[in-house]
Amino acid sequence: MKNSAIFILVAVAVTFGGLYFRENRKAHKAESTIADLQSNVTELETRLGQQETRAASLQTRLKNTRERAVAKAEEVSQLKQTITNRADADAKDKNPMAAMVKGVGEMFKNPEMKEFVKSQQKTVLSGMLDKTYAPFFAQLGLTTEQSAALKDLVLNKSLVDAGAGMEMMSGEMDATNRAQIFEQAKKEKDAIDGQIKQMLGDDNYKQYEDYQKSIPERMTIGMFKDQQASGAAALTPDQEAQLVQVMSDERQKFKFTTDFSDQSKITGDLAGSLTEEKINLFLQEQQQLNQLYLSRAQNILSADQLASYEKFIITHDQMQKRGLQMASKMFGTKTGSN
Repeated sequence: MKNSAIFILVAVAVTFGGLYFRENRKAHKAESTIADLQSNVTELETRLGQQETRAASLQTRLKNTRERAVAKAEEVSQLKQTITNRADADAKDKNPMAAMVKGVGEMFKNPEMKEFVKSQQKTVLSGMLDKTYAPFFAQLGLTTEQSAALKDLVLNKSLVDAGAGMEMMSGEMDATNRAQIFEQAKKEKDAIDGQIKQMLGDDNYKQYEDYQKSIPERMTIGMFKDQQASGAAALTPDQEAQLVQVMSDERQKFKFTTDFSDQSKITGDLAGSLTEEKINLFLQEQQQLNQLYLSRAQNILSADQLASYEKFIITHDQMQKRGLQMASKMFGTKTGSN
């Protein structure tokens, strides 16, 4: 009986010992799980803190952006009001275009507005130069770095003219002021040409000068080609090259009385150059030149392409006419309205 009791006690002890060790393992496992969870919580708290920091930073940036946007909106509103006030004051002026120019001039007096316009001009001109000068860069076999450097110089030269035009619209200008701006622009462009010549060398620079002479035709035909887009009427690369060549040849042979298409012949005396008589004579002579273009184009284009080209020339002339009339009014002279 006594031995049986001892056996029972031993069995109970073993049973409780097994239970103890099992529960002890569970406790250790639970403690390990709790430690892992605490580590995860700590990591999540750290990440949450970082997110809150970023969120606070974004809120600050958003607030600053909103404040700048409000400031810009107020500035634009003030500029619009300035233009409106000036336009109202000059409503009875016999030359309403002059009132508009004064308003634009007020805008260009603002340094930030001038910088904004310059950046837009640079973007537009950069795209045009990529398209217009790509054949020339390929013709010279320039490397990517050389092409980029040459493009920058040509772009800077174009921006000189754009800047001169903006300067002339930023305030009251007489013939003397305009002549000074033209002279300064010429000096800057001559300096850039010197850099281009140094980069290309004499032979390649001569090719550059020849290519420059055909830029007006390349831009015009580029516009026509874009209008044709695709299909049977689309220009082939060979047709495009031939049209550029014949137009350039005919224009350089043509003797204009006053050639507004040649920037080298335009002086600071715009009021004396942009007269009604000279503009009308130029437009008449341009129509004569257009007939020479069409005559030569008959041997290059199909019948459908030729018809489209003739319509394009008419539209282009109308745009040129409006541009010259606007320029004339801007500088205080009068042209015909038809």
